Amino acid sequence: MRAIIYARLSPTPRGEESKGGNLTQQVELSQVLCDRNGWTVVEVITEKDSSASKFRVVEGRKVSARGEGWRRVVELVRTGTADVVVARHYDRLYRTTRDLVELVDLAEETGVHLAAAQAQGVLDLATPSGRLAARIGAAVAENETEMRVERQVLGHQRRRESGRPFWSTRPFGFERDGTHRDEEAEALRRAYRDVLAGVSLWSIAKDWNARELLSPHGKEWRSSNLRGVLLKPRNAGIQTYSQWVEKPDGRRVRVTEETGTGNWEPIVSEGMFRALARYLSDPERNTGGGGKRKALLSGVVRCSKCQAVVTQGWSRKDAAGERYRIYTCSGGRCITCPADPLDSYVVRQVISRAEEWNQAPATDAADEECEAELLAEEVATSERRTALAEMFAVGDIDASTMRAGIGRCDADLAKVRTELADLAAKRVRVDLGDVEYLWEELDYEDPDRIDYVRTVVMQVCELVELMPRGRGVRGFKADHCRITFRNP
Repeated sequence: MRAIIYARLSPTPRGEESKGGNLTQQVELSQVLCDRNGWTVVEVITEKDSSASKFRVVEGRKVSARGEGWRRVVELVRTGTADVVVARHYDRLYRTTRDLVELVDLAEETGVHLAAAQAQGVLDLATPSGRLAARIGAAVAENETEMRVERQVLGHQRRRESGRPFWSTRPFGFERDGTHRDEEAEALRRAYRDVLAGVSLWSIAKDWNARELLSPHGKEWRSSNLRGVLLKPRNAGIQTYSQWVEKPDGRRVRVTEETGTGNWEPIVSEGMFRALARYLSDPERNTGGGGKRKALLSGVVRCSKCQAVVTQGWSRKDAAGERYRIYTCSGGRCITCPADPLDSYVVRQVISRAEEWNQAPATDAADEECEAELLAEEVATSERRTALAEMFAVGDIDASTMRAGIGRCDADLAKVRTELADLAAKRVRVDLGDVEYLWEELDYEDPDRIDYVRTVVMQVCELVELMPRGRGVRGFKADHCRITFRNP
């Protein structure tokens, strides 16, 4: 008889070994069976991370969603290339009664047999006894799958109730046990502040890569995966639960919901997290396409005559035939000024205020009291929402009452979380760091630092105005720029 050896490795949680054994073991056991029976192996087909219990919907009917390897097996059998399909165990060939129906149809069509290295005899699906044995095996395998899913659901539920972290891989900023990985956690805290202050995701990703602060999988950062990490509720100590939900058309979508407060220490406050989530989700936010900014003060400095912003331009050629950068009023060219001396002057003025800025408290008592009240209100509203569901479960209220109550709770939660986000955004401050090294930090000539330097300027300065230089005056002097500083 001509045989096809089929080996399949089921998908397993990261770090665990598949119960089906590795592919090499499966092939070796199947080869021994073929040699013992004198069967000629025409092809060996292997599949990794493929499930025999998944399905897809075709024309409203569930059908097996097997992998490419299994489809190759079916193709060879239908073309008469093989007489028997050999696997380590029958559960490598089917896990559900739905799979078995397809196999029975294939056997009736082609007369193919099934054989397993860890089972006695050959399974002939063309006979009643063979189909009975196969149905029993499929029922047992299907039951094992359902029991495993039930155990996983109960395990997830217990973890949710206890607030314990459950992460299949180590998340950025944390260890697997929920403690902080200090360097990564500090980088996340600064990233939250910087993004809310106007620093681009691209600039932060560039900085992390330069510092070799890579993802837990050892990959470099891009704006997209950095955004994903910043939007993880776990950074604020918020526990979530994700599950796959089947749509009416058979599609399965992953739905994640917040389930409470975890028992690990948050990296950022809930208000900071919600402020950033709202900021990154704002459809009107200008992402800038990831390009590098070329002028430090373009769009920041204003004309003192018409209050239009200044933009970068180029001067006419001087006596030596050279041109240099200038800032020009965008309203009507009221004022122009050499760009390099203005950039240098504004940055020096910011550095002169750095000591006072760093010593000022980041929050005041009123803000802290307001935040505590909002967090307490959020907890109380969440508890009311849970209580409504429990009252419905025991029959104390009907479904319409529960839905109305939960709707009100959801509206209250949205309002509280918006206020938390507003409060956090108001309190965002750029960390100027060590004043001694601030001139290096504010290197505005480095294209990769311009976004950060602009953010610092806009945080420290409330208004930067370009003053008229007077007729015939060339060059730049300190009185050509007027700066109004913010209170730290």
